[in-house]
Amino acid sequence: MKADFFQDAFLNKPYRVHALLYIFFIVAGFVYDSPAQVFLGLIEISTGADILVTDYIYTGGFGAAMVNAGLSGLLAVGALALAKHKPIGLTMGTLGLVVGIGFFGKNLINMPPIILGGFLYAKYAKMPYGVSVLRAVLATCLAPAVTQFAFITDLPIVVSTTIGIFVGIAIGFLINPLAVHKFDAHKGYNLYNVGFAAGFIGMGIFALYSLMGYDFYTLNLWSSGYNLHLSILLVAYSLFFIVCGVLCKTDNEKTLSFRDYFRFHKFELDFYDEFKEKSYIHMGIMGFACFVFMIMIRGQYSGPVIGTILAVIGFGAFGKAIFSAMPVVLGAMIAAAISWYFRGTPVNEGSMLVAILFSTCLSPLARKFGFGWGLAAGFIHLTFAANIGGFHGGMNLYNNGFAGGLTAMILFPIITFFKGETE
Repeated sequence: MKADFFQDAFLNKPYRVHALLYIFFIVAGFVYDSPAQVFLGLIEISTGADILVTDYIYTGGFGAAMVNAGLSGLLAVGALALAKHKPIGLTMGTLGLVVGIGFFGKNLINMPPIILGGFLYAKYAKMPYGVSVLRAVLATCLAPAVTQFAFITDLPIVVSTTIGIFVGIAIGFLINPLAVHKFDAHKGYNLYNVGFAAGFIGMGIFALYSLMGYDFYTLNLWSSGYNLHLSILLVAYSLFFIVCGVLCKTDNEKTLSFRDYFRFHKFELDFYDEFKEKSYIHMGIMGFACFVFMIMIRGQYSGPVIGTILAVIGFGAFGKAIFSAMPVVLGAMIAAAISWYFRGTPVNEGSMLVAILFSTCLSPLARKFGFGWGLAAGFIHLTFAANIGGFHGGMNLYNNGFAGGLTAMILFPIITFFKGETE
Protein backbone atom coordinates (compact mmCIF):
# COMPACT_ATOMS: atom_id res chain seq x y z
CA MET A 1 0.00 0.00 0.00
CA LYS A 2 2.80 2.43 0.91
CA ALA A 3 4.63 1.59 -2.32
CA ASP A 4 1.50 2.25 -4.36
CA PHE A 5 0.94 5.54 -2.57
CA PHE A 6 4.54 6.63 -3.25
CA GLN A 7 4.08 5.58 -6.86
CA ASP A 8 0.87 7.54 -7.38
CA ALA A 9 1.84 10.56 -5.29
CA PHE A 10 5.36 11.04 -6.59
CA LEU A 11 6.97 8.78 -9.19
CA ASN A 12 4.13 9.06 -11.70
CA LYS A 13 3.90 12.83 -11.23
CA PRO A 14 6.65 14.37 -13.44
CA TYR A 15 6.20 17.87 -12.08
CA ARG A 16 6.65 16.65 -8.50
CA VAL A 17 9.75 14.65 -9.46
CA HIS A 18 11.33 17.73 -11.05
CA ALA A 19 10.20 20.02 -8.22
CA LEU A 20 11.91 17.79 -5.65
CA LEU A 21 15.10 17.89 -7.69
CA TYR A 22 15.01 21.69 -7.90
CA ILE A 23 14.39 21.98 -4.16
CA PHE A 24 17.57 19.94 -3.72
CA PHE A 25 19.41 22.57 -5.79
CA ILE A 26 18.16 25.31 -3.47
CA VAL A 27 19.07 23.43 -0.30
CA ALA A 28 22.50 22.58 -1.67
CA GLY A 29 23.09 26.24 -2.51
CA PHE A 30 22.34 27.34 1.05
CA VAL A 31 24.49 24.54 2.46
CA TYR A 32 27.44 25.59 0.32
CA ASP A 33 27.25 29.34 1.06
CA SER A 34 25.77 31.36 3.91
CA PRO A 35 22.28 32.86 3.45
CA ALA A 36 23.84 36.34 3.29
CA GLN A 37 26.20 35.27 0.50
CA VAL A 38 23.38 33.58 -1.39
CA PHE A 39 21.06 36.59 -1.18
CA LEU A 40 23.76 39.02 -2.24
CA GLY A 41 24.65 36.70 -5.09
CA LEU A 42 21.01 36.48 -6.19
CA ILE A 43 20.77 40.27 -6.27
CA GLU A 44 23.85 40.41 -8.49
CA ILE A 45 22.45 37.66 -10.71
CA SER A 46 19.03 39.29 -11.02
CA THR A 47 20.09 42.87 -11.70
CA GLY A 48 23.41 42.50 -13.52
CA ALA A 49 23.92 41.99 -17.25
CA ASP A 50 23.33 38.37 -18.25
CA ILE A 51 23.76 38.27 -22.00
CA LEU A 52 25.96 35.54 -23.45
CA VAL A 53 28.16 34.48 -21.86
CA THR A 54 27.51 35.36 -18.22
CA ASP A 55 28.32 32.52 -15.85
CA TYR A 56 26.23 32.98 -12.71
CA ILE A 57 28.76 31.01 -10.69
CA TYR A 58 31.29 33.69 -11.68
CA THR A 59 29.03 36.67 -10.96
CA GLY A 60 27.00 35.47 -7.98
CA GLY A 61 28.93 32.57 -6.46
CA PHE A 62 28.31 28.83 -6.50
CA GLY A 63 25.62 28.82 -3.82
CA ALA A 64 23.59 31.61 -5.42
CA ALA A 65 23.88 30.00 -8.85
CA MET A 66 22.55 26.71 -7.48
CA VAL A 67 19.66 28.46 -5.77
CA ASN A 68 18.87 30.49 -8.88
CA ALA A 69 18.82 27.38 -11.06
CA GLY A 70 16.48 25.66 -8.61
CA LEU A 71 14.16 28.66 -8.37
CA SER A 72 14.10 29.00 -12.16
CA GLY A 73 13.15 25.35 -12.47
CA LEU A 74 10.39 25.70 -9.87
CA LEU A 75 9.00 28.74 -11.72
CA ALA A 76 8.81 26.69 -14.93
CA VAL A 77 7.19 23.75 -13.14
CA GLY A 78 4.68 26.09 -11.50
CA ALA A 79 3.75 27.75 -14.80
CA LEU A 80 3.27 24.41 -16.56
CA ALA A 81 1.28 22.91 -13.69
CA LEU A 82 -0.98 25.96 -13.28
CA ALA A 83 -1.63 25.97 -17.04
CA LYS A 84 -2.61 22.29 -16.75
CA HIS A 85 -0.12 21.38 -19.43
CA LYS A 86 -0.07 17.62 -19.98
CA PRO A 87 3.58 16.49 -19.88
CA ILE A 88 5.14 15.30 -23.13
CA GLY A 89 8.71 14.57 -24.11
CA LEU A 90 9.37 18.19 -24.99
CA THR A 91 8.20 19.14 -21.49
CA MET A 92 11.11 17.19 -20.02
CA GLY A 93 13.47 18.89 -22.46
CA THR A 94 12.06 22.30 -21.59
CA LEU A 95 12.56 21.79 -17.87
CA GLY A 96 16.13 20.64 -18.51
CA LEU A 97 16.80 23.78 -20.51
CA VAL A 98 15.31 26.09 -17.90
CA VAL A 99 17.16 24.67 -14.90
CA GLY A 100 20.35 24.36 -16.95
CA ILE A 101 20.33 27.89 -18.25
CA GLY A 102 19.42 29.01 -14.77
CA PHE A 103 23.21 28.83 -14.39
CA PHE A 104 23.78 31.46 -17.07
CA GLY A 105 21.01 33.85 -17.99
CA LYS A 106 17.61 33.03 -16.53
CA ASN A 107 16.33 34.17 -13.16
CA LEU A 108 13.15 34.99 -11.24
CA ILE A 109 13.21 38.61 -12.38
CA ASN A 110 13.63 38.30 -16.14
CA MET A 111 11.51 35.17 -16.77
CA PRO A 112 7.98 36.08 -15.49
CA PRO A 113 7.16 38.84 -18.04
CA ILE A 114 7.81 36.42 -20.91
CA ILE A 115 5.68 33.69 -19.34
CA LEU A 116 2.93 36.29 -18.81
CA GLY A 117 3.16 37.21 -22.49
CA GLY A 118 2.43 33.58 -23.39
CA PHE A 119 -0.67 33.71 -21.18
CA LEU A 120 -1.89 36.87 -22.90
CA TYR A 121 -1.33 35.24 -26.30
CA ALA A 122 -3.52 32.31 -25.23
CA LYS A 123 -6.25 34.75 -24.20
CA TYR A 124 -5.95 36.65 -27.49
CA ALA A 125 -5.98 33.46 -29.57
CA LYS A 126 -8.81 32.04 -27.44
CA MET A 127 -6.96 28.83 -26.68
CA PRO A 128 -6.19 27.04 -23.41
CA TYR A 129 -3.01 28.35 -21.81
CA GLY A 130 -1.81 24.77 -21.59
CA VAL A 131 -1.38 24.82 -25.36
CA SER A 132 0.88 27.87 -25.52
CA VAL A 133 2.65 27.75 -22.15
CA LEU A 134 5.45 25.42 -23.25
CA ARG A 135 6.68 27.80 -25.95
CA ALA A 136 6.35 30.72 -23.54
CA VAL A 137 8.56 28.95 -20.98
CA LEU A 138 11.06 28.09 -23.72
CA ALA A 139 11.00 31.72 -24.87
CA THR A 140 12.67 32.70 -21.60
CA CYS A 141 15.83 32.12 -23.64
CA LEU A 142 15.37 35.84 -24.42
CA ALA A 143 15.23 36.75 -20.74
CA PRO A 144 18.47 38.79 -20.96
CA ALA A 145 16.57 41.28 -23.13
CA VAL A 146 14.33 42.03 -20.13
CA THR A 147 17.38 42.59 -17.94
CA GLN A 148 19.11 44.80 -20.51
CA PHE A 149 16.16 47.18 -20.81
CA ALA A 150 15.22 47.09 -17.12
CA PHE A 151 18.64 47.52 -15.51
CA ILE A 152 21.41 48.15 -18.04
CA THR A 153 20.38 51.65 -19.12
CA ASP A 154 20.69 55.14 -17.70
CA LEU A 155 16.92 55.72 -17.81
CA PRO A 156 14.95 56.33 -14.59
CA ILE A 157 14.38 52.96 -12.92
CA VAL A 158 10.58 53.19 -13.24
CA VAL A 159 10.83 53.88 -16.97
CA SER A 160 13.49 51.24 -17.65
CA THR A 161 11.69 48.58 -15.63
CA THR A 162 8.43 49.29 -17.44
CA ILE A 163 10.16 48.97 -20.80
CA GLY A 164 11.82 45.73 -19.69
CA ILE A 165 8.50 44.23 -18.60
CA PHE A 166 6.82 45.31 -21.83
CA VAL A 167 9.62 43.78 -23.92
CA GLY A 168 9.29 40.50 -22.00
CA ILE A 169 5.52 40.38 -22.49
CA ALA A 170 5.95 41.09 -26.21
CA ILE A 171 8.46 38.23 -26.50
CA GLY A 172 6.11 35.75 -24.81
CA PHE A 173 3.21 36.91 -26.97
CA LEU A 174 5.03 36.74 -30.31
CA ILE A 175 6.99 33.51 -29.83
CA ASN A 176 4.04 31.17 -30.46
CA PRO A 177 3.13 32.26 -34.01
CA LEU A 178 6.77 32.80 -34.95
CA ALA A 179 7.90 29.40 -33.66
CA VAL A 180 5.15 27.64 -35.59
CA HIS A 181 6.23 29.43 -38.77
CA LYS A 182 9.96 28.81 -38.27
CA PHE A 183 9.37 25.10 -37.72
CA ASP A 184 8.63 24.79 -41.42
CA ALA A 185 12.05 26.23 -42.27
CA HIS A 186 13.96 23.27 -40.80
CA LYS A 187 11.18 20.64 -41.02
CA GLY A 188 11.63 19.66 -37.38
CA TYR A 189 15.23 18.52 -37.75
CA ASN A 190 16.32 21.07 -35.11
CA LEU A 191 15.08 20.12 -31.65
CA TYR A 192 15.54 23.68 -30.38
CA ASN A 193 12.89 25.24 -32.61
CA VAL A 194 12.01 28.05 -30.18
CA GLY A 195 15.71 28.92 -29.96
CA PHE A 196 15.73 29.26 -33.75
CA ALA A 197 12.69 31.55 -33.71
CA ALA A 198 14.11 33.48 -30.75
CA GLY A 199 17.23 34.24 -32.75
CA PHE A 200 15.20 36.40 -35.12
CA ILE A 201 13.40 38.16 -32.28
CA GLY A 202 16.76 38.68 -30.59
CA MET A 203 18.13 40.39 -33.69
CA GLY A 204 15.19 42.79 -33.65
CA ILE A 205 15.59 43.54 -29.95
CA PHE A 206 19.33 44.07 -30.34
CA ALA A 207 18.65 46.51 -33.18
CA LEU A 208 16.09 48.37 -31.04
CA TYR A 209 18.50 48.55 -28.11
CA SER A 210 21.20 49.95 -30.40
CA LEU A 211 18.70 52.40 -31.91
CA MET A 212 18.20 53.81 -28.42
CA GLY A 213 21.92 54.56 -28.34
CA TYR A 214 23.03 51.69 -26.14
CA ASP A 215 25.96 49.82 -27.62
CA PHE A 216 27.38 46.79 -25.90
CA TYR A 217 29.40 43.71 -26.63
CA THR A 218 28.73 40.11 -25.76
CA LEU A 219 30.29 39.03 -22.48
CA ASN A 220 32.77 36.28 -21.78
CA LEU A 221 32.54 35.51 -18.06
CA TRP A 222 33.37 31.92 -17.11
CA SER A 223 33.95 30.34 -13.72
CA SER A 224 36.65 27.77 -13.01
CA GLY A 225 37.76 25.54 -10.18
CA TYR A 226 34.41 23.77 -9.73
CA ASN A 227 35.12 20.50 -11.53
CA LEU A 228 34.59 18.37 -8.43
CA HIS A 229 31.42 20.18 -7.33
CA LEU A 230 29.74 20.11 -10.74
CA SER A 231 30.81 16.59 -11.67
CA ILE A 232 29.27 15.34 -8.42
CA LEU A 233 26.13 17.32 -9.23
CA LEU A 234 25.99 15.75 -12.70
CA VAL A 235 26.38 12.21 -11.36
CA ALA A 236 23.76 12.76 -8.63
CA TYR A 237 21.34 14.40 -11.12
CA SER A 238 21.71 11.53 -13.61
CA LEU A 239 21.46 8.85 -10.93
CA PHE A 240 18.31 10.47 -9.54
CA PHE A 241 16.51 10.06 -12.87
CA ILE A 242 17.71 6.50 -13.35
CA VAL A 243 16.49 5.49 -9.88
CA CYS A 244 13.12 7.18 -10.45
CA GLY A 245 12.79 5.47 -13.83
CA VAL A 246 13.64 2.04 -12.41
CA LEU A 247 11.26 2.37 -9.45
CA CYS A 248 8.27 3.79 -11.31
CA LYS A 249 5.53 1.64 -12.81
CA THR A 250 3.51 2.70 -15.83
CA ASP A 251 0.45 1.40 -17.64
CA ASN A 252 2.47 1.41 -20.84
CA GLU A 253 3.32 -2.14 -21.89
CA LYS A 254 6.46 -1.07 -23.77
CA THR A 255 9.76 -1.66 -22.02
CA LEU A 256 12.80 0.52 -22.64
CA SER A 257 15.54 -1.73 -24.01
CA PHE A 258 19.13 -1.31 -25.13
CA ARG A 259 17.98 -1.42 -28.76
CA ASP A 260 16.16 1.88 -28.29
CA TYR A 261 19.49 3.68 -27.97
CA PHE A 262 20.26 2.70 -31.57
CA ARG A 263 17.22 4.47 -32.97
CA PHE A 264 18.25 5.36 -36.52
CA HIS A 265 16.04 6.14 -39.51
CA LYS A 266 13.16 7.25 -37.33
CA PHE A 267 12.47 10.94 -37.47
CA GLU A 268 10.10 11.17 -34.51
CA LEU A 269 11.69 10.02 -31.27
CA ASP A 270 9.74 10.81 -28.13
CA PHE A 271 10.87 8.48 -25.38
CA TYR A 272 8.35 9.96 -22.95
CA ASP A 273 5.45 9.35 -25.32
CA GLU A 274 6.49 5.72 -25.72
CA PHE A 275 7.72 4.84 -22.26
CA LYS A 276 6.29 7.55 -19.97
CA GLU A 277 8.26 7.86 -16.72
CA LYS A 278 10.52 4.97 -17.73
CA SER A 279 12.12 7.49 -20.11
CA TYR A 280 13.87 8.90 -17.03
CA ILE A 281 16.30 6.01 -17.39
CA HIS A 282 17.38 7.24 -20.79
CA MET A 283 17.72 10.79 -19.47
CA GLY A 284 20.05 9.54 -16.75
CA ILE A 285 22.09 7.52 -19.24
CA MET A 286 22.49 10.65 -21.39
CA GLY A 287 23.84 12.37 -18.29
CA PHE A 288 26.42 9.66 -17.68
CA ALA A 289 27.37 9.75 -21.37
CA CYS A 290 28.11 13.48 -20.97
CA PHE A 291 30.09 12.72 -17.81
CA VAL A 292 32.26 10.22 -19.70
CA PHE A 293 32.65 12.71 -22.56
CA MET A 294 33.89 15.38 -20.14
CA ILE A 295 36.47 12.95 -18.73
CA MET A 296 37.66 11.88 -22.18
CA ILE A 297 38.07 15.44 -23.43
CA ARG A 298 39.37 16.74 -20.09
CA GLY A 299 36.70 19.40 -20.08
CA GLN A 300 36.54 22.22 -17.54
CA TYR A 301 33.15 22.48 -15.83
CA SER A 302 31.53 25.90 -15.46
CA GLY A 303 28.01 27.31 -15.18
CA PRO A 304 27.34 27.27 -18.95
CA VAL A 305 28.87 23.80 -19.38
CA ILE A 306 26.87 22.13 -16.59
CA GLY A 307 23.80 24.04 -17.77
CA THR A 308 24.26 22.67 -21.28
CA ILE A 309 24.61 19.13 -19.97
CA LEU A 310 21.42 19.44 -17.89
CA ALA A 311 19.62 20.57 -21.06
CA VAL A 312 20.98 17.56 -22.96
CA ILE A 313 19.72 15.29 -20.18
CA GLY A 314 16.23 16.81 -20.44
CA PHE A 315 16.12 16.15 -24.17
CA GLY A 316 17.05 12.55 -23.46
CA ALA A 317 13.26 12.17 -23.24
CA PHE A 318 12.69 13.88 -26.57
CA GLY A 319 14.68 13.54 -29.76
CA LYS A 320 18.15 12.63 -28.49
CA ALA A 321 19.59 9.14 -28.34
CA ILE A 322 23.26 8.46 -27.69
CA PHE A 323 24.11 6.75 -30.94
CA SER A 324 22.29 9.22 -33.18
CA ALA A 325 23.96 12.10 -31.34
CA MET A 326 27.45 10.67 -31.75
CA PRO A 327 28.04 11.59 -35.44
CA VAL A 328 26.84 15.14 -34.80
CA VAL A 329 29.16 15.52 -31.82
CA LEU A 330 32.04 14.09 -33.84
CA GLY A 331 31.40 16.57 -36.66
CA ALA A 332 31.34 19.45 -34.19
CA MET A 333 34.61 18.24 -32.66
CA ILE A 334 36.26 18.17 -36.09
CA ALA A 335 35.24 21.79 -36.61
CA ALA A 336 36.53 22.65 -33.13
CA ALA A 337 39.83 20.94 -33.92
CA ILE A 338 40.21 23.07 -37.05
CA SER A 339 39.56 26.19 -34.95
CA TRP A 340 42.21 24.98 -32.50
CA TYR A 341 44.74 24.60 -35.30
CA PHE A 342 44.13 28.00 -36.90
CA ARG A 343 43.01 30.14 -33.96
CA GLY A 344 44.51 28.38 -30.96
CA THR A 345 41.17 27.83 -29.20
CA PRO A 346 41.33 24.41 -27.48
CA VAL A 347 38.61 21.88 -28.27
CA ASN A 348 37.82 21.59 -24.55
CA GLU A 349 37.52 25.36 -24.04
CA GLY A 350 34.18 26.42 -22.52
CA SER A 351 32.49 27.93 -25.57
CA MET A 352 33.57 24.98 -27.71
CA LEU A 353 32.25 22.48 -25.17
CA VAL A 354 28.88 24.24 -25.07
CA ALA A 355 28.59 24.27 -28.87
CA ILE A 356 29.68 20.62 -29.18
CA LEU A 357 27.20 19.42 -26.56
CA PHE A 358 24.35 21.56 -27.88
CA SER A 359 25.00 20.34 -31.44
CA THR A 360 23.02 17.26 -30.40
CA CYS A 361 19.92 19.32 -31.23
CA LEU A 362 20.51 18.01 -34.77
CA SER A 363 20.25 14.36 -33.75
CA PRO A 364 17.01 13.89 -35.76
CA LEU A 365 18.88 14.79 -38.93
CA ALA A 366 21.56 12.19 -38.27
CA ARG A 367 18.94 9.62 -37.30
CA LYS A 368 16.97 10.17 -40.49
CA PHE A 369 19.75 10.54 -43.07
CA GLY A 370 22.66 8.65 -41.56
CA PHE A 371 26.13 9.03 -40.09
CA GLY A 372 27.71 11.12 -42.86
CA TRP A 373 25.05 13.79 -42.89
CA GLY A 374 25.11 13.85 -39.09
CA LEU A 375 28.84 14.51 -39.28
CA ALA A 376 28.25 17.39 -41.70
CA ALA A 377 25.49 18.79 -39.49
CA GLY A 378 27.73 18.89 -36.43
CA PHE A 379 30.55 20.53 -38.37
CA ILE A 380 28.32 23.28 -39.81
CA HIS A 381 26.54 23.78 -36.49
CA LEU A 382 29.71 24.59 -34.58
CA THR A 383 30.83 26.93 -37.35
CA PHE A 384 27.59 28.88 -37.04
CA ALA A 385 27.39 28.74 -33.24
CA ALA A 386 30.87 30.22 -32.86
CA ASN A 387 30.07 33.23 -35.03
CA ILE A 388 26.40 34.26 -34.91
CA GLY A 389 26.11 35.50 -31.33
CA GLY A 390 26.85 39.04 -32.48
CA PHE A 391 23.74 39.11 -34.66
CA HIS A 392 21.47 39.10 -31.60
CA GLY A 393 23.98 40.70 -29.25
CA GLY A 394 23.99 37.69 -26.93
CA MET A 395 20.30 38.28 -26.17
CA ASN A 396 19.32 34.73 -27.21
CA LEU A 397 20.52 32.21 -24.64
CA TYR A 398 19.64 29.45 -27.11
CA ASN A 399 22.28 30.65 -29.54
CA ASN A 400 22.89 27.02 -30.46
CA GLY A 401 19.21 26.59 -31.23
CA PHE A 402 19.53 29.48 -33.66
CA ALA A 403 22.64 27.87 -35.16
CA GLY A 404 20.93 24.47 -35.29
CA GLY A 405 17.95 25.93 -37.14
CA LEU A 406 20.17 27.60 -39.71
CA THR A 407 22.16 24.38 -40.16
CA ALA A 408 19.06 22.24 -40.71
CA MET A 409 17.49 24.86 -42.98
CA ILE A 410 20.59 24.81 -45.21
CA LEU A 411 21.33 21.08 -45.09
CA PHE A 412 17.83 19.68 -45.58
CA PRO A 413 17.32 20.81 -49.21
CA ILE A 414 20.89 19.73 -50.06
CA ILE A 415 20.30 16.28 -48.59
CA THR A 416 16.98 15.83 -50.35
CA PHE A 417 18.57 16.94 -53.62
CA PHE A 418 21.33 14.33 -53.45
CA LYS A 419 18.92 11.66 -52.28
CA GLY A 420 16.41 12.53 -54.98
CA GLU A 421 13.67 13.15 -52.42
CA THR A 422 11.10 15.93 -52.25
CA GLU A 423 10.71 15.77 -48.48
